[in-house]
Amino acid sequence: MNPTRTTSNEPTDNYERIGRRFYMAIPLYLAVPAAFWLAFRYARFPADWAAFGIGAAGWWAALLLRGPIALLVRKQPKERAGLLVAAASGPLEEGVRLLALWITGFSLNSALSLGQGWAAIEVVFAVVNGIVLASIIKRTDEKAMQAKAFLEATGQMNSSPLWGVLERLFASMFHIGSTLLLAHMPWLLLLMIPAHTAFNLVSVRLAKRSLPLTELFVAAVGIVTLTAGLLVWQ
Repeated sequence: MNPTRTTSNEPTDNYERIGRRFYMAIPLYLAVPAAFWLAFRYARFPADWAAFGIGAAGWWAALLLRGPIALLVRKQPKERAGLLVAAASGPLEEGVRLLALWITGFSLNSALSLGQGWAAIEVVFAVVNGIVLASIIKRTDEKAMQAKAFLEATGQMNSSPLWGVLERLFASMFHIGSTLLLAHMPWLLLLMIPAHTAFNLVSVRLAKRSLPLTELFVAAVGIVTLTAGLLVWQ
């Protein structure tokens, strides 16, 4: 006769299920940059791997530059500090993006490759971050509790990881489109900085209300930006 179970493994099982679903979605995440590479190659724009690498390095540099901003606002309330860092990412990313274009050149092929590299490393970062979160939420320490609170606050605890794949798809469109626009008209930096900042801030706000609404907004901005970027080169 089996002994009566006095504890429930349901929360642990739920976290393990979340982790398994994310791991199963990793190939779909990685398919996003591969799809753009194949699409542009089919359109007779093969990747310039030097520009691709500079794009990836540019995204990483912009990420590192947020570190000093985070230190400056660390004494602010947590929500306000997060918004300030998100707001800073607009000028940082667009400024570094333009600098990267100065290095690679302002041709269409260079811009497409740089934008793809920028978007691809962000996908890789999202996958690594997801793996870390999947391992953390199984624990019960303070850091794990904070991670679970974040997932619940953003509606990701019980959502499909496919939402994350779609976000990477449309965010990649935004980055590639932004790179194309800046390569064709560098003075657009004056418009892209506030546009990128607004994009980030609105996304953060919407994430607290509705995940589908957030992804719809990201999709609209991504599609419009990539379309505009391609049209200016016609």
